[in-house]
This record gives sequence, C-alpha cells and structure tokens, in this order.
Amino acid sequence: MSEPGGQNPVEQLLALVAALDPVDLASRAVDASRRTTESLIVILENFASTVDNLNRTTTRINSLLDEVEEPLRRIMPQVGNAMNAAASLGEIAASLGELTKRLGPLASMAESAGGLFGLKPNRPAQTPPSPGAPPPAP
Repeated sequence: MSEPGGQNPVEQLLALVAALDPVDLASRAVDASRRTTESLIVILENFASTVDNLNRTTTRINSLLDEVEEPLRRIMPQVGNAMNAAASLGEIAASLGELTKRLGPLASMAESAGGLFGLKPNRPAQTPPSPGAPPPAP
C-alpha cells in the first residue's frame, strides 16, 4: 500500500529520524546553555557592581549627614527665632506706617499752629550748589 506519488508514512518517519543527528543536537543544546550561563554570570556581575556602588554612595551620604546634622540641629532654633523676629519687625513696621498715616493730620495742624506763632516748619538743610549749577529759586 504505497502511495503512487510518495513513500510510505513509516518510511517517511524513518527518514526523518535518520536525518536527525543526536550529537549535533546535543552540541547545540550544550552551546546554548553555555551562552545562557555566561550571560547570567555577566548580569550577576553587573548587578553586584551596581549594589557595591549603591553601598559606597549610601556610606558617603551617611557620613555627610553625620557631619551636617549636629550643627543644623544647633542652628535651627536660632533660625526659627530669627524668622519670628523678622515677622515681628514686619508687624512693627506696618504699625508704625499706620501710625504715621493717622498722625498726618495732627502734623499738619501743628505746622499751621506754629505758623500762627511765627515758627517756620523744619526744612531739610540745603546743600551748597555745585559749581556751574543754576542758583536755587527763592
């Protein structure tokens, strides 16, 4: 019962099995596993190097923090006090500005009252004119 255009299926199967070379397949498998193992070793070496770099960086950061932390702990209360003092000075300046605005009418009235008694309001001292400058208007 052989097919007219081909071989018997059993013969085809035997031809396929005969075409397989177990030594070649084994050498390919060994070569593939060797390459995989080498790649894994390279990956693990890179990972170990990365971990080593991270450990050194962590050590440096910790030593830097050890040097900076104590002085910062001593300075921070003074910085907080200075910030509070600056805020208080801002409030005082705002209060003085408002007081000046409220006393403005009183200052005008005092100048007017001084004029009634022949007093002139304080004027800033005049600086002598520079040479070549026009004389000041009277």
